[in-house]
Amino acid sequence: MHYTIITGTSRGIGESMARLLLEQGQCVLGIARTFHPSLDEEYPKHYHGFEADLTDSEKLEPLMERIFGHISIAEAGSIHLVNNAAALLPLREISLCEPQEIANHVKVNLIAPMIMTSLFARLTKPYKGDKRILNISSASANILLPDMSCYSTTKAGLDVFSKCAGLEQQKQEDPVRIASVWPGMIETRMQEELRNQQKEGFSSADIFLQARDKGMLMNPMDTAKKLVELLQGDSFPQGQVVENLDPL
Repeated sequence: MHYTIITGTSRGIGESMARLLLEQGQCVLGIARTFHPSLDEEYPKHYHGFEADLTDSEKLEPLMERIFGHISIAEAGSIHLVNNAAALLPLREISLCEPQEIANHVKVNLIAPMIMTSLFARLTKPYKGDKRILNISSASANILLPDMSCYSTTKAGLDVFSKCAGLEQQKQEDPVRIASVWPGMIETRMQEELRNQQKEGFSSADIFLQARDKGMLMNPMDTAKKLVELLQGDSFPQGQVVENLDPL
């Protein structure tokens, strides 16, 4: 059996990736803030859903231990982790952001993936097979816009973390391969939130409105197919940031 743990499976890329992997016959262990009944109902044998608040960092270790209770390491064909869940808000000039908003944003976008990576590497230590982590980042790590300092900072941090953790794994006898990816602009609820923030004073909202109006947004399922291809491909990089999915 092939196993993939995915955070943020309630919608968007996370849900699309989960469906593609389930259609392959994989076991998907999905983490989301809210229960996703349709995945459970459609794939009762291969989908295991876990409700979790990624801002609650102390609960991530028992969560991962529960998840690995569903994984038979002795029989696994592969064990993968996709850190996909992300927070978008706050989208304001930094002096207008509340301290708790900033803290929660960093917990979801950076601290949770770091902890999940640490726990994954530890819990898969006895496993000698194919171990991979794909961190879903964003071009916002490099393309900086006003009012997006929290989001861009955490995505830049995720990229640097992926590079450094990948370097560490190169020293291991049975390494976890770790990479970060910029999936591009996708028509998801996050994009809708970005556009709707115009009335809340988000100064860069017009950029995202224009992207929609010019047909620049990609379909979530099409992007998910490329991400699955990257995750499962022979050329999956170690400690690198994949900035363009188009060649896939």
